[in-house]
Amino acid sequence: MKDTKYNIHATNINGLGAINVANEILTSLLPLNNIQKIFYSNRIKNAENNNNYFLYKRILPNPLSRLIEILFSRLFFENIPTLVLGDIPLRGIYNQVLYIHQANLVKPPINKFSGNNLKFKLLRLLFNFNLKYVKTIIVQTDYMRENLIKSYPKLKCPIKVIPLPPINIEESNIENTIKGPIKLIYPAGYYKHKNHDFLFELSEVYKTLKFEIWVTLKKEDFRKYNRLPYVKNLGIISHSKVIEKYKISNGLVNFSNLESFCLPLVEAIYLNLPILTVKRDYSEWMCEESAYYFEDAKSFKKSLTQLNEDLKNGGLKSLEKPKKKFKFSWDEIGGKINSYFQL
Repeated sequence: MKDTKYNIHATNINGLGAINVANEILTSLLPLNNIQKIFYSNRIKNAENNNNYFLYKRILPNPLSRLIEILFSRLFFENIPTLVLGDIPLRGIYNQVLYIHQANLVKPPINKFSGNNLKFKLLRLLFNFNLKYVKTIIVQTDYMRENLIKSYPKLKCPIKVIPLPPINIEESNIENTIKGPIKLIYPAGYYKHKNHDFLFELSEVYKTLKFEIWVTLKKEDFRKYNRLPYVKNLGIISHSKVIEKYKISNGLVNFSNLESFCLPLVEAIYLNLPILTVKRDYSEWMCEESAYYFEDAKSFKKSLTQLNEDLKNGGLKSLEKPKKKFKFSWDEIGGKINSYFQL
């Protein structure tokens, strides 16, 4: 086993969930002393006054800057083994370990919810174009692994599955009592695949079954939902605030049509917080039979009614079985990632 030195490329970490995961991965890897340089662009903690970190400054607009960075990587980065945290391989950099959390890399014929606009078509083209430089791919679910293999039949490198634990959450049991309407939280940014517009379909359900859904949106994104009496906006809040809201809610609700991995589902599993989720491949893999599933407004009403009854009589579905899949520590995950460079 070689003591291989490698760089980390983290210049395209933008979404809050991706930022939190990237920070945990970097924190777990740094003590292993195999990291030479970490290239970052924004919102990575511990970057200032740390000799391992190098700020990658963007002068051009982000899409153009990213395209140049991906296609002409040798102009900016050394040709040594590299952990890429931004989904797309770098051209000309050999022996990359590629960490994928972009579900839209799956092709639409394989998953109908995958984005089909120009941006995602280009991402898939670049991904396929640079695959020959990748030594190992890391994903978080078996579902994502299978869909990548179906999408890219010529893909030769191994795909490793490393499910993630929650961030800064210990296992606990929330004291779940109903006071007034059932309260559900949906901590998600405003992206098309997050499917916030499903909220409009619940107006008929609300006429016969009272409930409250808390969302975490910017004011400008929430305006279109402002007239819905069952929706309350918490605004953009920190991860620690989200955890506090979990503990005073009656459950997590999830409308997202497409995910490579859904961190709020894991957080709810660890907190033994009931889960009411849209039935998709990723949610079934993560929650198994332990969630209350729905596919439309009618089935939402049925599952919400069941959840309401189970809360009152103490017969909630156990989350112990799916919890076993996510029993890694972040240090263990760092060790696994590091080991892929040492082979």
